[in-house]
Amino acid sequence: MNETNLRSNLTKSTKSFSIIMAAYNVEKYLDEAITSIVNQTLNFKKYVEIIIVNDGSSDNTLIVAQRWQNDYPDNIKVVDKVNEGVSAARNAGLKVSSGKIINFMDADDMLDSGALHALNLFFQNHADVKIVKIPLMMFEAKTGPHVLNKIFTKSEEIVNIESAPSKIFAHISSTFIVRSLLIENNLEFEVGRKYGEDLSLVAQIVEIEQKFGLINDIYYLYRARDAADSAMDSSRSDPETYIPNVEMLIKLAESNQNETGQIDKWLQMLIMYDIAWKVRREELPFVGDSAWYDTYLDKLTDILHYISEDVIDSQGHLSWVKKESIKYIKNSGKWPDYRRPIGNVIKTKKDVILSAGKKKYRLSNLEGKIYVAKYRPETDTLNLTIVINHLWGDLLSLVATDGDKVFHAESINEPARQKMISLPIQSIKTFEFNIDLVDLNDSEQLSFEVKYEGISLPLKVNFAGMLVSIGGGIKKNYVWSRTKLLRFNFDKKQFSILNNTVQNLLKLETDFKKGILATDLDNDRKQELIELRKLALRSKGSSQVINIFQDREDRADDNAEVFYQFVQKNHPEWTNVFVLKPDSPDWERLDNLNYKLVEYGSKLHEQMLVQATNLISSQADLTIMRPWAKDYGYLRDAYHYNFIFLQHGVTKHDLSIWLRKIEKDIRVLVTVSDYEKKGFLDYGYEYSENEVVVTGFPRFDRFSILNTESDFKKEGIILIAPTWRNGIWGEADSLDVKKQKLIETEFFKKWQELLLDPRLEKLVETGNEILWLPHPHFREVDSAFEIPNYVREVRTDERYVDILKYSDTLVTDFSSIYFDMAYQNKPTIYYQFDSGNVNNKAGYFDFETMGFGPVFENLDGTMDQLQMISKNGFSINAHYMERIQNFFKYVDNDSSERLAVEVESLVKYKLEQEATMYSDEQLSEIFSGAVSSISLKVEKTQNKSKLNFKKARKYVKNHLKNDSLSYKMAKLVYSKVK
Repeated sequence: MNETNLRSNLTKSTKSFSIIMAAYNVEKYLDEAITSIVNQTLNFKKYVEIIIVNDGSSDNTLIVAQRWQNDYPDNIKVVDKVNEGVSAARNAGLKVSSGKIINFMDADDMLDSGALHALNLFFQNHADVKIVKIPLMMFEAKTGPHVLNKIFTKSEEIVNIESAPSKIFAHISSTFIVRSLLIENNLEFEVGRKYGEDLSLVAQIVEIEQKFGLINDIYYLYRARDAADSAMDSSRSDPETYIPNVEMLIKLAESNQNETGQIDKWLQMLIMYDIAWKVRREELPFVGDSAWYDTYLDKLTDILHYISEDVIDSQGHLSWVKKESIKYIKNSGKWPDYRRPIGNVIKTKKDVILSAGKKKYRLSNLEGKIYVAKYRPETDTLNLTIVINHLWGDLLSLVATDGDKVFHAESINEPARQKMISLPIQSIKTFEFNIDLVDLNDSEQLSFEVKYEGISLPLKVNFAGMLVSIGGGIKKNYVWSRTKLLRFNFDKKQFSILNNTVQNLLKLETDFKKGILATDLDNDRKQELIELRKLALRSKGSSQVINIFQDREDRADDNAEVFYQFVQKNHPEWTNVFVLKPDSPDWERLDNLNYKLVEYGSKLHEQMLVQATNLISSQADLTIMRPWAKDYGYLRDAYHYNFIFLQHGVTKHDLSIWLRKIEKDIRVLVTVSDYEKKGFLDYGYEYSENEVVVTGFPRFDRFSILNTESDFKKEGIILIAPTWRNGIWGEADSLDVKKQKLIETEFFKKWQELLLDPRLEKLVETGNEILWLPHPHFREVDSAFEIPNYVREVRTDERYVDILKYSDTLVTDFSSIYFDMAYQNKPTIYYQFDSGNVNNKAGYFDFETMGFGPVFENLDGTMDQLQMISKNGFSINAHYMERIQNFFKYVDNDSSERLAVEVESLVKYKLEQEATMYSDEQLSEIFSGAVSSISLKVEKTQNKSKLNFKKARKYVKNHLKNDSLSYKMAKLVYSKVK
């Protein structure tokens, strides 16, 4: 239908619903969308019309639409027009519509089968309601409910925006509107607006009506495309979604302000919700110059003048720092600077106050969180790492004091931990103390003070982190050292310092025993925990070196396996064990090699780990570092191992959030290159120069020294080994669901296309062999891939070392095994059609300038390069050989030897102390402390009270509104009782 005929069709239909679909290049999805309307439980032919507006599609969208029109000529209209964007297309559809109720459904989405029937009944029963919203459910690349579905709290509801301003929505396609509301107010979509057209129209109609209906349990099904080519998905990286969008918001506010220049709270909430999703991004998804930031700041300041601080504070998807930063912009008209305070600093006689809008932050209320509280026996020092999350900029300093001596903390240099559209707004301050125990000889307590420009105030401290040795709900842990025992006083927020004597140990362990016996654990487990603490204390005071080696729980064949072999050969006087699951394909092989194997998760494993001097692993997961999470609180101060992280692969991305010191407390972090070491030192991992070592990976020792092309025989083996993508499926998904979700991804489609490419088959015909090595995370669903008969999938029982030794070239996207190939001077091709895992933060390694082979985004380039490498006899280009030689510090078979020197240095103190500090008699005395039945009963009562108190607090937080009187009263009671 041509545009000139639009008006003549205004009154030809008398349907209840007009479903208007703006369609641009949606031939793949249009059938599903239309089918979901035709198959509604409401009589389609009688009540519904569909208007498909083909917006100049270059695919077969028009043909699909016309086919449906031929099937339902009385119900489906097709408008064919030149491409002008979704707004113009929707407006064209509106002009030819005649249904009483209008909906602008996207042509790639679907509607629940009972939706129109439920909507029809609602409009019939509530004639005064002209707007109805239904919940949004996502499918395909993302699944689950939209974040704003939280507004649906009843099966049906009529919302008055004055009384329920937080019930906002902005999605027009899941909104149904009485047609007369649009026509009588001359409302349509703003043509030329690329993004935000939904929010603009929603805001206009709701501001007119001041109310709308909500119907729960029927869903608008939104397709989150994996290809990220829909308007909603592509908006994330388009500059048009920033300055033009905020200009639209300003226009909305200006047209709806009252005589005092204010807008109602519902519109404030809607506008702030939209702003927050833009500015909360860590990185601006495009390059903005200083002029862009100046303009955006100016516009942002203008719109924030309409937004109250309580509305900013109500944004649950913003961190508290970003809320304060937005208020800072509102009140100052400036971008926040992480090096300076976010707010105005006011000094008083007894305090320093940071004023950020209405809120006041006092220096005296600052809290520090202790993530590391460890005795370092090799230096006889107390190591404390304290983090302060604050808005005070770089001007804070921290000291510890025993009332006489003062110990200054070193401020760890870190990048900004929080950014807002690429602007650093906050650098969480991390402080580290290394206090010589000899300096605490005459001390009885140790407390902390925070300083700001000459003013010093006591710092409240608590404990945090999954591996911290104190806290976690159990307040009886203590720090052991050879001369002192430090137990934290949670009331006074300071350490009490005791001499390390049998009498004091008896007191501390008896108190701890009382806590264990008061639990609901079974009696056998209680006795095991007490015995484990006894084993730990014996080991702390012993000269025996106990090393636990481990790769994955169910696999060996990595750095730990190789390093075990070297250490066992060179230090048989040490107790060395290797932890592994018995059903591992590596168990029998290692057993035949006389490895001292310990079953993962066994009682022996737990006994060894609590006594270990060193935990040496290629993995840094908590399942390696604290396998028994349930009872960890009773042993967190008993574990005293040095964690030596061998790494599974060379770190190229910024993994500091996962691996930084406050999370893992790595004592020796093994790297292969000065570049990699610098990455760990520069990207906020919080480790010192001597904790990150460049030794090379022990597993590299298994490779021959390959410095010339003649050093290895080329068999023409091509290894295809992509890494994985997180977030494709949920842990609770069934195997079939996981497979289906994988098949729908671009990742799957691209690698499947490569495997089936006829050029790959031709390479086999010319004498090459193709190996397919899926990442371990994909093994359970690898049957989703169609593996042609000319490709051999690597079996799970085959060893990586053999595969990497005998492969001649590698095709991968981001898998770190390309470092293993490069170490052997073998060519690599990077097939990078996407940016990898979405949570990968850029690190020091740039594939274009540092990679060991060419990078291709398309399949043709990848295949052409692979054919060229094969034709040239799998030799590596001199350009990439130079990069390899520049990257690796060592290319030899001595990585294990260099690493052993680091370990020997770490345990040298063991060789210089007596065989044992505590005799069997002393240990028996320490752990034989009697616990009276009365004190045990008191302990159980206190534990039960704490549990009930926690339950009550959780109930208040989940069921009462923050601004309600009941919540405020409960908060007051909590503060008093606490």
